Amino acid sequence: MLIPDLDFGCSAGTNCSSNESIGNGTIKLTNGEVPADISKPSFIARVRLFGHATLQRMIEMTPDWLRLAIQGRAAADVLGQLDDGPRRSSAVGSSPNARNVKDAVDVGARKLGKIAVIGVHGWFPTRMVQMFSGEPTGKSEKFCVMMRDALKEYLQESHGVDIQTSDISLFPLVGEGRIEDRVELLLSQITDAEDPPAQQQPANGRKRSSDSSRPASGLDVASPAADSKANPQTNARTPTSSSSDASIQAAKQSAMIAEVLMPERKRRAETLKAADTVFVVTHSQGAPVSAMLIERMIELELIDPHRQRVGMLAMAGISHGPLPYLKDNVVIRYIESEAARELFELMDPSSPQSQRYVGALSTILHKGVRLICIGSWVDEVVPLYSAIIQGVSHPNVYRAMHVDSHHYLDDFLTNLIVFALRLRNMGIYDHDLLIHLSEVVAGSLWGHSGHSTIYAEPAVYKLAIKWLLYSTSSVHLSPSASVPTTTLGLSLDRQHASASGLQTHMSYRPFNATDRLNPFFIPWIMRTLWDEPEIRQNESLRVELRRLVALFDKWAPDTKAGKELKYRLEPVRAAM
Repeated sequence: MLIPDLDFGCSAGTNCSSNESIGNGTIKLTNGEVPADISKPSFIARVRLFGHATLQRMIEMTPDWLRLAIQGRAAADVLGQLDDGPRRSSAVGSSPNARNVKDAVDVGARKLGKIAVIGVHGWFPTRMVQMFSGEPTGKSEKFCVMMRDALKEYLQESHGVDIQTSDISLFPLVGEGRIEDRVELLLSQITDAEDPPAQQQPANGRKRSSDSSRPASGLDVASPAADSKANPQTNARTPTSSSSDASIQAAKQSAMIAEVLMPERKRRAETLKAADTVFVVTHSQGAPVSAMLIERMIELELIDPHRQRVGMLAMAGISHGPLPYLKDNVVIRYIESEAARELFELMDPSSPQSQRYVGALSTILHKGVRLICIGSWVDEVVPLYSAIIQGVSHPNVYRAMHVDSHHYLDDFLTNLIVFALRLRNMGIYDHDLLIHLSEVVAGSLWGHSGHSTIYAEPAVYKLAIKWLLYSTSSVHLSPSASVPTTTLGLSLDRQHASASGLQTHMSYRPFNATDRLNPFFIPWIMRTLWDEPEIRQNESLRVELRRLVALFDKWAPDTKAGKELKYRLEPVRAAM
């Protein structure tokens, strides 16, 4: 399950004659239409619509860079109202523009054109560690195939658009090492027209097929058993040596599969330039690598966000470092590579790695790249604040969280995190509530696998498609389908800030993840949010706050961190 999710209407070809109740007073628009009780807007609503239409006309006459900033802000605002998350009975359908939003997204879906999917895997443990933990499953080719399947399924079901496999080019980039070393290594796999000497002739004597769409299953790879028969000395090796050889063989096989999935080297750069839509799908350490990679590709004019739709999906990305306590882990300190220890430098905002990463994020967001950051419940490696890039604020960033079904509870803690994520998506400061809640939802190395289950969920990839479609369907790429700008729930000051271009550049609020958090800040944060003017002026957020109070009374946490959180919030509950 993803929270908060987005919903733009029912699947194409299905009968959606009524709205579907999700429970707890939530209404989900299943046909893109507004409920009957608000289908005739009041005089004030019509005046506001006229103002929005006038503003939209002014936006169409503005330069492209300013139009991107304004429309990106509007996208982030509306998504805070159209998703499945908030528990409200009328606010979801309170905008008469719901039909226009759905129509615009439908048009945008039909104009995706040629699609390029770039996969960037995360950090892999050393071969020695893999002998005990097993072979990594979060590989670039998996991300590319999952995104390709999600594109075909989602576009067909939700928008009635059929995309041929030949219209989707896959670029599963493979390479390990430090962050900046990986950037240049992965970039060379796109820009270099000639195959490396080691890959010009595979070991099994078969040449690479010129058909770039051939499935990976058609690749002939010599199995370890066959190698053993070919070399009788293999049987005399120790078990440790055999395991190490198996890991090396698996890595070579993964690289060969990635080569087959990608276009021929001499056509890769041109294929990427010719794409109408570009998705970059990444995990873990791949988040900073991908941001810098996109920056380099923009510099080399391999991609152009002003001409193409460009989106980046960061799954459990390490943006503010891993969980701090892992730094003292024996395996990390004495066995793992330097690339693993480098990730902890991201906890310090003044480190060269952090500054380089933040600079790349600022560049690509300013250029118009849409970024969606999804954290994972009980992630045993990456804290929530790191996965959602807590320190960064920009209209082109959307945040969500993936929760496995067996971990999901519709309780106070879950809804509190949804509420905080929604505030960030609407451009409202959460007073670092998500930083303090990250410890409560963190997993452990023993018994949790949230860090690796996130990339196996198709809904994660579909959410990235929804965000890219919505946030780009009202800009200059499809002017005929422009959506009237709406500011549901935001103050006039924030509206004027967007219209004046002040939100064009990224806002960065640095914090040091190594600093010990004061747990007594949480009650003050909650009390501040309760009195926040932007929240009190938004009916849907007020409804959600009242529901949080009711859920708090029923909440019976069974973990130590959850019990401590409830204990600290008791005085706030009494005041509310």
